[in-house]
Amino acid sequence: MAELAWSDDLSIGVAEVDAQHKRLIGLVNDVAEAVRAGAGRDIAGAALRNLCDYAVEHFASEEALMDPESYPEYDMHLGQHMDGTTRALDFLQAFSQGEEVDMAQFVAFLSDWVVHHVMEVDQTLGRHLRSRGAA
Repeated sequence: MAELAWSDDLSIGVAEVDAQHKRLIGLVNDVAEAVRAGAGRDIAGAALRNLCDYAVEHFASEEALMDPESYPEYDMHLGQHMDGTTRALDFLQAFSQGEEVDMAQFVAFLSDWVVHHVMEVDQTLGRHLRSRGAA
């Protein structure tokens, strides 16, 4: 399970969102580190809750920057946020209820989802916001 690393390729060119993405990557890495270290349920659960809480906060912040009238990818982008949030919260619920879950597999999903979302979907948002003067 490789650690995610920030690179300029992940930048969408909007400082506020880039800072949030850096924090999101750090929180994914915190969960991955808890899994790698064999941390107990309390520590791994706390890292997972921190990640889920921040993801919801970040998505709301990003969505507040979107104008449904002018951003052509608005519906698709919100759908991606809803899908990612649902999957993460469903996993957190199962974990919190003591169900047997594969944390390593979930971290791999999160890592792939975050990188794909930032590299593909959020890049489109970044171009749109920059065309409207955000930086």
